[in-house]
Amino acid sequence: MTGFFRALLCAPFIFLCAHAHAEGPARMVPNGDIQDAGWALGRLNDGGDLARTSYSYQETTNPVRLYLIDTGVKQTNGWATWFKRNPKLSIIANVRVGAGKAKAFTHGTKMLSVIAGPETGAAQGTPIQAVLYDVYEGTTEANSDTDPGNIASAVLNARSRHLSTTPRIPGVICIASGTQTPESSYTLKSSIDAAVAAGLTVVVSAGNLNKDVAEGYIPAVYGSSAGVICAGASSTTNTKYSTSNWGYPVDLYAPGENVRTIDYDTPLSGGYDTMSGTSPSAALTTAAAIIELSKNPALTPAEVESRIVGTSYPAAADFYPPPATGQAQFPSEIATLVQVEPSPEPDSDFDGSADILEVFFASNPADQNDRPASLSLAQSAGEIAVSFEVAQDQFNPADIYNLANGSKWKVQFSPDLNLWQDAAGTLSIGTAADGRIPLSFTAPLLNQKGFLRVQVIEPPPAAE
Repeated sequence: MTGFFRALLCAPFIFLCAHAHAEGPARMVPNGDIQDAGWALGRLNDGGDLARTSYSYQETTNPVRLYLIDTGVKQTNGWATWFKRNPKLSIIANVRVGAGKAKAFTHGTKMLSVIAGPETGAAQGTPIQAVLYDVYEGTTEANSDTDPGNIASAVLNARSRHLSTTPRIPGVICIASGTQTPESSYTLKSSIDAAVAAGLTVVVSAGNLNKDVAEGYIPAVYGSSAGVICAGASSTTNTKYSTSNWGYPVDLYAPGENVRTIDYDTPLSGGYDTMSGTSPSAALTTAAAIIELSKNPALTPAEVESRIVGTSYPAAADFYPPPATGQAQFPSEIATLVQVEPSPEPDSDFDGSADILEVFFASNPADQNDRPASLSLAQSAGEIAVSFEVAQDQFNPADIYNLANGSKWKVQFSPDLNLWQDAAGTLSIGTAADGRIPLSFTAPLLNQKGFLRVQVIEPPPAAE
């Protein structure tokens, strides 16, 4: 088990945060667990456990903007009451794109419930500001459809909102739509490219035709661009769901068979409906991206995609369907499943600071009002210093990086939040007072963006 505080360096300015990367102090709050969450959410925690139906999620603190481009979302009567049961979800705008009055609501309502709904949402522990776009036209739910122009307009509107938001809030665009025949759209591609360039991560669904999306189905084909994540659908047995498209440029897969959603007809606690196909897969992937951005708001869309793909779970090698006679062999690489990191270190007093950190930083893990003090950063003459206080009864000046309880600690540096290495520098030890020892770690100031963290690592359990 490890715990860590992180400091974000952006020369010539220096920002400090705890557990998340944002300007100013930020803290984690208690974690959430759902014992009966259904197979899809359970698979997000452990891609290899086919029996798991519990789901553990982190309650993060940095807000993320969700731009859901879909049908309308039902927000009257029971639906509004149901969504309000997640206090971290706020619907800040409803935008109608296209002609006519909104008629379709089922698909978008279920999508939002998979992303952030109480009981069914994968990102229900993250503060989400939802901008809901209704791009579908038609007089009934059954005959409602849309065109690439409507989606492109919604994407450009999301980009404009993102750029005009002060302070800038990280955002994810979710598009779970697709064509039934091969098609291209310069307008849609240009709008998606512009959104990514503006800092918005885009998630698209692979489509439900059981075909190779390299044939040109949109918007799935844009998954080949960095910062655009194309999600296929997996089954309960970690194989490709029967209707899901596959192949390049699908980046990964997420549960897409009978995924638990809000009960659209009767939106009450404990009552659920299901949804299948690549739409819920895109919603679950969107939730994973939202959680990642809440933990690390400084990530670019390409970095979000790299993190999501890089932490995914390898599924069965025969995930792709066999080729028909006379057709080329499908890719041999192993498909991967989206994962969401479960609750981190124990936090006995639910104050947002892990017990292992409270012991190290000399605060009381049983007292919500006693939390570790923030680290401080200062730079001068080509150097940067990280200063903090540690518990006197844990720190040994003769063996500075090994603690009395068997834990170890270190200062680490990363240029990209992925690769971490021990930071080179010198440690200065101050005079103990009130059970605390002040420490200052001084390192050369690098001419690049980077991240520092103070990491505390628990000893392995004793052998029985």
